[in-house]
Amino acid sequence: MPEIRTINVTRYVTPLREGGSLPAIAEGDDGFLYALKFRGAGQGIKALVSEFIGGEIARVLGLKVPE
Repeated sequence: MPEIRTINVTRYVTPLREGGSLPAIAEGDDGFLYALKFRGAGQGIKALVSEFIGGEIARVLGLKVPE
């Protein structure tokens, strides 16, 4: 199983007004910007879990997916 990188959000940059999970752009403590999805918004945590599983299946199949 792949290791999930963990960062701390240092700054909320801007909300993204599209998508059911109500994502936002946030800056991490490593200086990079991330599309952040909230587990309590939109469709809830099950949608986020399914996105993670789908991404990992795609990675195993050799498709290019973001970390």
